[in-house]
Amino acid sequence: MADQGSEGGGAKLVDVARLANCSLATASRVLNGNPRVGQDERERVMRAAAELGYVPNGSARALRSTRSRLVGAIIPTLDHAIYATMVEGLQARLAESGVSVIISTSHYDLDLELEQARLLVERGAESIVLVGSTHSAQTMALLDQKRVDHVFTYTSAPAESGAAIGFDNEKAGAAAARFLLDLGHTRLGMIAGITTNNDRAKGRLDGFLSEVAARGHDPEAVPVVEGAYKVESGRQAMRSLMDLQQRPTAVFCGSDILATGAIKYCHQQGIAIPKDISIVGFDNLEIAELTAPELTTLEVPAREMGNLAANYILAPATQKRHLRQTELPIRIIVRGSTGAAPRL
Repeated sequence: MADQGSEGGGAKLVDVARLANCSLATASRVLNGNPRVGQDERERVMRAAAELGYVPNGSARALRSTRSRLVGAIIPTLDHAIYATMVEGLQARLAESGVSVIISTSHYDLDLELEQARLLVERGAESIVLVGSTHSAQTMALLDQKRVDHVFTYTSAPAESGAAIGFDNEKAGAAAARFLLDLGHTRLGMIAGITTNNDRAKGRLDGFLSEVAARGHDPEAVPVVEGAYKVESGRQAMRSLMDLQQRPTAVFCGSDILATGAIKYCHQQGIAIPKDISIVGFDNLEIAELTAPELTTLEVPAREMGNLAANYILAPATQKRHLRQTELPIRIIVRGSTGAAPRL
């Protein structure tokens, strides 16, 4: 059974069991990762532990008495190379100083992210790397309470605690709109990632529409379709846009994966790229050079983000305050999927 309580007057296992309305043994099994516990009980125990800020005695001692040389990284997914590239940059830099990385994936689920953050704290992670600026209040309270340093990546928005090392998603979305408007396109559309609980997807969308308005066009006239970051979602979203009575002549996609699906639909329907429609992606994944035509996209400095996040983690406390916010540039990689607006 797990230790009965946290040291230093913190929450005890019995407190977790009481709040979760379960037995002490059940709470212990859940917190030790035993799979033979019902889903409902497991969720109650995890919520209670997070709410109380419970950390087992052994982990608490490790956190105070020795440096674990462990860093946690919670990323949305490893399905696409963009996050893997950031983690590689993080891992390579930390390895130079003998620090190991534990990687978890949240699947864009803030509750699951909270559970993973708690487990990483239990295992003695000295710092945790997160993606984006939107996280549950419980997650942030846990990290602050346990004094676990943290780094937000893929965002440069100033944070109350920790560091923000990434880029401005609104500026990136605005750059995409500006590029297409400069090509003469006035009928624009967007295939965005799902914006709920995703500040990156929302920022790109807001920036895109804000630039449209700034250039004297009606942002409400821009059709927007949201979809999961999957090729099929991009294909279905492009079909929706092409079914409109007034089709857009240029579409900005919130990821290269969505853009690949959009290109696939155009090929299936005989819609010529870029003669009939221009398509812009986001990330500059390897797949961007494998589409036909090759994809114009915005390049994300993923590896550099990972390296700089590691530099912040490794820096002494006296230097950290100077590294708490870093905004990296985004650049447009122009390829064959974009061209001048067609004559209508």
